[in-house]
Amino acid sequence: MMARSGAAMLPARKSESLLLLVTLCAGAGWIFSKEALGALPPVFFIAVRFLAGGLLLGLAAPAADRREWRRSLWPAFAIGSLICGSMMCWIVALHLTTALGVGAFLTCLGPLLVPFAGWLLFRQALSKRIGFALLLALPGIALLVGNGFLQWQFEAGQLWFFGAAAIFAFYFSLNNRFAADQPVVLFAAMQMMAVGLLALPVSLWLEPWPTALNAPAWTWLALSILIPTCLRFFLQNYAQRLAYTPNGGLIMLMEPVWAAVFSALWYGEVMTLSQVGGALLILLALTVARERHVRA
Repeated sequence: MMARSGAAMLPARKSESLLLLVTLCAGAGWIFSKEALGALPPVFFIAVRFLAGGLLLGLAAPAADRREWRRSLWPAFAIGSLICGSMMCWIVALHLTTALGVGAFLTCLGPLLVPFAGWLLFRQALSKRIGFALLLALPGIALLVGNGFLQWQFEAGQLWFFGAAAIFAFYFSLNNRFAADQPVVLFAAMQMMAVGLLALPVSLWLEPWPTALNAPAWTWLALSILIPTCLRFFLQNYAQRLAYTPNGGLIMLMEPVWAAVFSALWYGEVMTLSQVGGALLILLALTVARERHVRA
């Protein structure tokens, strides 16, 4: 009985390990994207990144799956529209923010809001522990943006980070439901193409397009397409298809942790003591929420 139970847990553990790798790819994407924004308009960058990434990933999909693309069309575009909304909020926030590390920790709200999105969409039960975890995270957020509650320094970019986090919660909940019976590579590719196709007209309407790109801009754009787009979304869809894990949304909290580490190494950003305290409170809240799933 114990052997069978241990074997049954292996897919869930593999899924969680892959989701952790997803967060590493995504964390690196913060740096790639911030550098690319030095030469590219924000929404245009999202459109090109995801459209190119989707086309490349689609070429890697098995031929049998490509022939059945119609059955994936509706869920891919429905979920892709949420990814698009979240990513457009995120890229605008990234363009506006002056503190990448703080913005990264603010996105921790996304994983914390996943259970609430599940309740709104599917009436999944909410425990008191999840509510307590969110209440614990709120003063952490206040410390991050308020410098110890004494001197509020609310950036416009931080509001966009909050918007991205809220939309992410709905995306993750829906993806858990619809990705299970979809072809992994093709579904991820179609989601990304949906993001690009939806963002492209928005960019055309709102932004001037660049006439030429220098070599560094091409490099950062290529890295953004290959690692935090193609590899990240392939691994995430595969992990969620491999096994449902209630810890999945919480594991995704490592993305802002990696982003904060990389921004410290790349840009030399230093967080204040109050901001570090806020980050620790958020991590404690996520640990409390995760403990609920471990005991369940």
